[in-house]
Amino acid sequence: MNLTPRSILAVLALTLTLGAAAARAEEARVPVTAADHLAMARSYAGKATAARAEAAYHQEMAKAYAKEHPDRKSGARNPWTVEMEKHCKAIEQDAVKLAADDEWAARFHELRAKELEGK
Repeated sequence: MNLTPRSILAVLALTLTLGAAAARAEEARVPVTAADHLAMARSYAGKATAARAEAAYHQEMAKAYAKEHPDRKSGARNPWTVEMEKHCKAIEQDAVKLAADDEWAARFHELRAKELEGK
């Protein structure tokens, strides 16, 4: 198996995401204090960054599939690569939406923390 730096990062990101999801399930609670809200804001900001990286990765994958594997006889594109290009574009769009939602949540928790601090 040929591991590129990008594939290693993707595996690491997935591992961290799954680990974070398991930890989150155990400690899910509503933030109460300003410090709680600031911690949530940092968490959401980190998730937004990861989602933007995921979107960029799949954007590059879609571009790679768009160029890949023309049929040698007819010049038509391989239907599997067409499907994979669509798949990657869909993941990219979902990741961009998730990043926007996470950024909104980070801003919300930052504002709520400031309210609680009286600022």
